[in-house]
Amino acid sequence: MKTGADSNAVIRRLAVVLKDSNDAITVHDLQGNIIAWNRGAEKMYGYTEAEALEMNIAQMVPSDKKIEAKDYLERMTSGEIIESFETQRISNDGKILDVWLVVTCLKDDSGDIDSIATTERDITEKKNELRRKENEVKTLRGLLPICASCKQIRDDKGYWHQIECYIRDHSEAEFSHGICPKCAERLYPELNPDKNEG
Repeated sequence: MKTGADSNAVIRRLAVVLKDSNDAITVHDLQGNIIAWNRGAEKMYGYTEAEALEMNIAQMVPSDKKIEAKDYLERMTSGEIIESFETQRISNDGKILDVWLVVTCLKDDSGDIDSIATTERDITEKKNELRRKENEVKTLRGLLPICASCKQIRDDKGYWHQIECYIRDHSEAEFSHGICPKCAERLYPELNPDKNEG
């Protein structure tokens, strides 16, 4: 059985782990006033612990996410378990960060919720990379009505377009023009004297 001294040692070790975590770990009361702020939060958001302890968490929530933040706080304080989710926060330099948020209710000795702890991971670069890849993979899908003779493509409004124009307008592809060997022989026979000798 653990003694009080053993429990205190475990708590101290846990406090050091949380303090030094690379993830941002914050605690705020039910009014949003920040009451704990670790080194990960300092690094991620650019506020020192002293600065953060003078702030309300609402100052870091973008205007279009304030209703979301109020909603999850109300749901948590009513006893609902909130799954981790993606949201956004504002750093000290005004940059909008995409974050993965895990929220936990903290209770007092009476079992009443008195504060909210959050673990936040910056996923901004991952999101930006995903957006870049999505932009690169702009693909054509479905059936394309194409003329069997001239190879023009008919759009949804019934208009016909040169195939390269249609693909250019509906994808990220760009064209560089050249002439294949067979067309060169047909169009410019004078440039191929070997064929003329026969």
